[in-house]
Amino acid sequence: MNRILFCLMIAQVLYAQMLNAPLLYPFFEKLARLENNKEGKINIVHVGDSHIQSEPLTNAIRKPLQQQFGDGGRGFVFPYTLNKQVGMPYNFATNAAWQTCRNSLPSKCAQGTEFGLSGYGFSTKTDPFVFSIEASDEKYKFNTIKVVSPINSFYNIATVDMNMKPIIHKQKPSITLHRVKRGETLDLIAKKYNVLSATIKKENKMRSSNIYVGRNLRIPITVTETSVDTSIFRSLEYKSQEPLISVYHQDKPISTIYLLPARKQSLYNLNGLVIEKDSSGIIYHSIGSIGAMVSNYNETPLFFKQLPVLTPDLIIVSFGTNESYSSVSAERYIEQIELFVKNIRMFCHNVPIIITTPQISLLRNKKFNTYILGYSNALVRKEDVAIWDLYSFLNRLMGPEKDISATKISKDNVHYTSEGYIKQGTALVKDLLNEYEHYKRSRE
Repeated sequence: MNRILFCLMIAQVLYAQMLNAPLLYPFFEKLARLENNKEGKINIVHVGDSHIQSEPLTNAIRKPLQQQFGDGGRGFVFPYTLNKQVGMPYNFATNAAWQTCRNSLPSKCAQGTEFGLSGYGFSTKTDPFVFSIEASDEKYKFNTIKVVSPINSFYNIATVDMNMKPIIHKQKPSITLHRVKRGETLDLIAKKYNVLSATIKKENKMRSSNIYVGRNLRIPITVTETSVDTSIFRSLEYKSQEPLISVYHQDKPISTIYLLPARKQSLYNLNGLVIEKDSSGIIYHSIGSIGAMVSNYNETPLFFKQLPVLTPDLIIVSFGTNESYSSVSAERYIEQIELFVKNIRMFCHNVPIIITTPQISLLRNKKFNTYILGYSNALVRKEDVAIWDLYSFLNRLMGPEKDISATKISKDNVHYTSEGYIKQGTALVKDLLNEYEHYKRSRE
């Protein structure tokens, strides 16, 4: 064998980032059928923390897959922040006050709120209400919409004639006063009122983000009118109705639909929506919850019960950052990861799983986060799931000088810039497709 070729092969093995790849062969078999026959859909579900909620990372994986195998639709979507969906191809609007809270902070949620697929609680007591989902561009039109909700929540899906598009909300500027309490930061207050920290600083003529207990801050907010003429809506017929999901379908692609209450309830819960096209191809569902640890999902049985509605052919799992800042030991982290995998397989039998090692980050003293290294070392020893070694990829980017800026980490030393997330997503999908090509060669 040519010596150079041999050395290259050895280098590929040494720097392999996708471990236990043969466990993915059932997924690759489906991928090959889709590529050859140009029929059907393949669903990939990627679940994790705020890194996975990041659009640059997940889009860097989604786009190459859909370019090669076809675009089956956007997949799972959730209105994490109404009217502020940066990078999201769908806009959300409502005339009601919905409360959004996270599975990592369940005490902040209204009584009766149920966490499901999104990792978030999303609920309202307002009745009637209108909730709209609109494609930001013609290319994002869809044929099928699936409403994911707890067993006791039912909704109608409606459309309107083109010349009767309603004004869902009309915002009026307003100011409210907030008295700073002990332990609060400017960022926490901004999140509470769903505004930017910079907006509060500008309103209060602040030169820094420092605040003190007892100070009254002027908070610019908006008041939403709640009156909408519901007589203009035309309800779509169900394609199917099951306990945790309602499916609606239109032969002609549409760009806007409206969610309405189907019956009177004391509290309406919504766990997310799934948007699909009639065309064959890949559907890449990304589910990320800010501040979430894998244990938060393990404590949410509805997540696992609802997971089969996405009919996953591959599940990618990415946790570890928040565990590290809660001083979770590597042993405890692995216990929770293994429980998560066990819970998945209770409802999604034999689905191949990839677990990614967590991203490199720094502690408050600017030293490298050794918890992350411990989690990564423990994960790469696992043999029952495929492992994608993101930690090693980022470590090589830093080089022998350990220049962390080469990874494009952000100023908080936890998250990454758009460029950094794109690098990570591009590396993951490249390794996945390389393993797929290796699988195909092995079958020749």
